[in-house]
Amino acid sequence: MGEVSLTIRGYQGLVISLDPAEVRGEGSAARPVLYLPLKVQITSIPGQKGPVSYTLLRLAGTLGISPNDEIAAFELPPLADVSCPRGYDLHHGVNVPLGHAVIRRLEDVRDGKDAQLSIRFSALVWYPPDSSFVNVASPGPLQLTVPRSTWADNVLSQWGLSLVKIVEIKFPANQAGENFRAAYARVEAAEKLYANGLWKQTLAELYSAFEDLAKSLGFARPDQQFFVSLLAEFPSAKKEKAKLALAYLCDFYHLGRHEPEKESQPNNLPFILRRDARLGLTLAHAFFEYLTPEQ
Repeated sequence: MGEVSLTIRGYQGLVISLDPAEVRGEGSAARPVLYLPLKVQITSIPGQKGPVSYTLLRLAGTLGISPNDEIAAFELPPLADVSCPRGYDLHHGVNVPLGHAVIRRLEDVRDGKDAQLSIRFSALVWYPPDSSFVNVASPGPLQLTVPRSTWADNVLSQWGLSLVKIVEIKFPANQAGENFRAAYARVEAAEKLYANGLWKQTLAELYSAFEDLAKSLGFARPDQQFFVSLLAEFPSAKKEKAKLALAYLCDFYHLGRHEPEKESQPNNLPFILRRDARLGLTLAHAFFEYLTPEQ
């Protein structure tokens, strides 16, 4: 649970908290939105003659990927919440619009790990003793760690994982046969693995997608013979090139199952990297759209 306080006339009046398990993605792949369910504890502050109430009129903030790197801003609709001596909790959900470039940057920083969010708040209150409006701000950011499983399941999945679909590609699942739909379910499972930073497993799952399709059509593996059957209606010259491209792609996916033991990347990096998994996912979406029979 992340928490931050805002002081009013030197006293803690507002306490804002956020449960990382409740953060979720909303909107669509075209217009992704990050939903933040805020809990605001509002309490009257001490005065010379007892507790002094005030009215919360405005609450806004910025979202960052680090305390000094802001990526988006947000503001709640106008408020009129009056404090009381015992205090009470307000529940305000805020939608933070995020563009594709922002999501790409956020994901590059996350790199398959937990999502680290840095949120700063500002507020406008009406303070009766002075008959004045008072602007207050959090002294520091609310630091929130969203577990990568929550981020993958509740945020990225709601956006359609558009971060890995560079080109608008729509798989025509409603037109495909059962064997193609089952294979495409493997691609969706690979997206989950990618979101959780499992690069090798992503490639292995993509290989399984083509392998399952091959076996459902009576072939032992996704080899050139299998792809020739899928491309039977293509002109011979185009069929030959497409067959080789698909066969080489499956060889690339097969690294997820049996990566070379004696080869390694410079600087002791893993053999299979994030960019490998990203390339594999992008091509899988394109090729499945390309191969799905038209009806």
